Amino acid sequence: MGVLGRLFGRGEPPAPGSPPDGLKRRWAAGGGLVVSLFSGEIVEAPAEAICTSTNPRLSLGGGTGRAVLEETGWGLKRQLETIVEAEARRTGASELPVGFVCATLGGRPPHRLIVHCVASDHAHRSSPEAVRLCVEGALREAAGAGCATLALPVFGAGHATLPFDVALQALAEALRDAAPSPLREVLIVVLQPDRLDRAREVLDRVLVPS
Repeated sequence: MGVLGRLFGRGEPPAPGSPPDGLKRRWAAGGGLVVSLFSGEIVEAPAEAICTSTNPRLSLGGGTGRAVLEETGWGLKRQLETIVEAEARRTGASELPVGFVCATLGGRPPHRLIVHCVASDHAHRSSPEAVRLCVEGALREAAGAGCATLALPVFGAGHATLPFDVALQALAEALRDAAPSPLREVLIVVLQPDRLDRAREVLDRVLVPS
């Protein structure tokens, strides 16, 4: 059974290229972006750039980070350690600030860019402002690399303590206010199928259904 059929757990899975009705919805955001929902793991999202939601040490210890690390291999961890060390030398701080965003190359096709976003502090605390900074940074990194599609997790609603609705609203508002760029589409990745209905309600409230 395919990923979507397994996630929704009802009847036969949809034919290839034909997602369940709820996942066919689209919303218009700033800068001409088209926004859609994707149900599954971040590494399954059909996007050129994918994001991790990680901590101030970029440790990729769980959630989206662990999924990406398993896909790309442990060489990625060393790349991120180098980034943390370089920032520590530059700033004198032992940890990266919340909202810090950087990117590495790699992953399996169609992924060619992995964007790493510090969505919470060392105590797993996040905020709407942290989510907004992560979205803005991810858009900037993906656009700068010439990517047309970007997959975002709901920052702060996994390993951190931010309520799902609050985190998604902050994410959607950042997309609503996005500036024009080479990006054409953003996929918001929701791992738990039981959150999809609520996700659609939030997006309907913030963005324009298309």
